[in-house]
Amino acid sequence: MTLPPVSIPHIPLPFQIPEMIHPLLVHFSIALPIVIIILEIINLFTKRRTLGVLSFAFMVLLTIVLLMAYMTGVTDGQLAKELLSPEAKDALVAHKQLGIYIFYASVILMLFKLFSIVVRKTIMRVLFLVVLLVFTAAIFNEGKKGGELVYQYGVNVKSIPAIGHEKPKPTHTADAAEPAHVPEVSEPAHAQRSPSQPTHQRSPSQLIHQRLPSQFIHQRLPSQPQRATRSILRLSISLS
Repeated sequence: MTLPPVSIPHIPLPFQIPEMIHPLLVHFSIALPIVIIILEIINLFTKRRTLGVLSFAFMVLLTIVLLMAYMTGVTDGQLAKELLSPEAKDALVAHKQLGIYIFYASVILMLFKLFSIVVRKTIMRVLFLVVLLVFTAAIFNEGKKGGELVYQYGVNVKSIPAIGHEKPKPTHTADAAEPAHVPEVSEPAHAQRSPSQPTHQRSPSQLIHQRLPSQFIHQRLPSQPQRATRSILRLSISLS
């Protein structure tokens, strides 16, 4: 259901409305109706005129806070409007319209409270409490819509202006220059070693055992004791 557009007459102020004050005032406009509801429930049983007057004073304060919330909301909305999508702009306009209706409803509710104080009838207190509950639900809904403007559309988030003006960054950085190709110097065939070959120098006998088959080694190369025996026999023959 779309409400017909309404407006609040422009009120000239001798000072400029500060930015980002709207969230602070919105919190007050949500808390004050809860305080008034508590006072009205207590007053239904105690029926004290003092509580009725205090409730009316809070209603006057609530009407002033709602007007200030509207004015600061207009200021903050003008800051964010240029960076919003069409959908977000429509949501912002709807939020503003509902805020105007809530302000006018608070004025009517304030006058209703004043009338109930004058009449001093229980039925008037009950009726005022019921209307106040509906009014508070409308304020809660307005607060929810305002939260969606911030968290869903990014209204007046500080990083949004920077995102809107900065240039898009490339997704991939330029490839680093490839290092110059260094040609591999291969070792001569006789100088290459197998990976399993140890790095320490080997004796000739170890090299022979590695390169020749074991059967050939046992047949061609006598053991050390055999060589010693042959040397002794040769020496004895020469001496004789």
